[in-house]
Amino acid sequence: MKRLDKAAEAIARSILHCDSMRVISHNDADGITSAGLICSALLRAGIPFQATLLSRLDESVLAGLEGPVVFCDMGSGKPELVSRIKDDCFVLDHHRPVGTLSCMHLNPHLFGIDGAFELSAAGTVYSVVRHMGENADLSGLALVGAMGDRQGMIGANKTILEEAIACGAVEVKAGLKMSEDGPVEEVFERSIEPLLDFTGDTEKTHRFLDDLKIKGNVESLAKDDLARLCTALTLKLLMQGSFAADSIIGEAIRLKHEVVENSLEMVQMLNACGNRDVPGLGLTLCLRDTSTLDQARKVALEYKGHILREIGMLREQSQMLANIRYMKMVNMEAGAIVSGLGIRYLYSDHPLITLNHKDEMVKISARGTKPLISRGLDLSIAMRKAAQTVGGTGGGHTIASGASIPPGTEDRFLALLDDIVGEQLHKSPEDAAAIKDAA
Repeated sequence: MKRLDKAAEAIARSILHCDSMRVISHNDADGITSAGLICSALLRAGIPFQATLLSRLDESVLAGLEGPVVFCDMGSGKPELVSRIKDDCFVLDHHRPVGTLSCMHLNPHLFGIDGAFELSAAGTVYSVVRHMGENADLSGLALVGAMGDRQGMIGANKTILEEAIACGAVEVKAGLKMSEDGPVEEVFERSIEPLLDFTGDTEKTHRFLDDLKIKGNVESLAKDDLARLCTALTLKLLMQGSFAADSIIGEAIRLKHEVVENSLEMVQMLNACGNRDVPGLGLTLCLRDTSTLDQARKVALEYKGHILREIGMLREQSQMLANIRYMKMVNMEAGAIVSGLGIRYLYSDHPLITLNHKDEMVKISARGTKPLISRGLDLSIAMRKAAQTVGGTGGGHTIASGASIPPGTEDRFLALLDDIVGEQLHKSPEDAAAIKDAA
């Protein structure tokens, strides 16, 4: 962390010497909070900026691009594109680096920190922003970014959490980590985190809570009620075959300076804004504009409806190969979210892959689990190799990765991916490490 912080300070000084800045970031929760962090710091420093939020970095982004430019939550895997930018360029990312960048590049992997689990893009950006002025109050956004990428409060994230608590940016409360506040029966009926077998069914939801004699608002349940509910939820998830109880029971992070207190509600709204092609709406939330809050909540509610429908399709239509589970779809709305929910609450035995034919391209989301990672799974390598072989691109993290491939190559891609994953999972840990080093 000390070496990363020293590099972050050098980048902060360089950014503060710029007369203006182009900000280009990913359009998911981690990318949007990353943009919110750097844009807030630039605004406070009096540096004009223009922000662009997009799903991937490709040739089209470079057209007419003039620096200085900062890439957030992207760039580490595209040295061939980033190297073509002649003006001042900064890359603040947490994906596994590919090749070498000649510009100023901050990535936790370069300092022995695992960017898949211990530091998000937002956390990486925050390490720069905290050196650009009195910006510790923005630390809550860095935690939102980490939660958006399903990271725990460990390693570098824990350091940011401690700083956020110390400066009053967040408060941590024991309880349920739900993405909505309010009456418990309404929250659980609409819940996708956790994804329960009664989600969406009013009668079954009320019966579950009535049997437990639970009433009131989920964020302020009495201690005995909370303990009883947590026990029942843990048992129900185990009966569903899910081991994700620790992701919803524990310490909930409450945001004290942002537009909502519930950090998971913030994550859900930002992901919805990115998916519904209104990432700018999410950025305004990160810039603390409360006038857009009702609109963002409406977008999130509509998006949740799409997720629940596609989870139903996953239950009915998913298929198996030897080493992976997959589902093919056309014009899917929430591939990445469905992959994540599916592997946490429904199918944890194999990597889960969703393929979505949309906009003349097949977009793919892949998710694994920590036990699979410990056996040698590395989806960043597997997805990149399989996608490149069929004329596409791919990459990401060991546990969560994405790809884009040409239509018509899906079956060959799946066969290649299945073989690569099979090799990874059947290698010894030492062999898996050698494969990773060679890649």
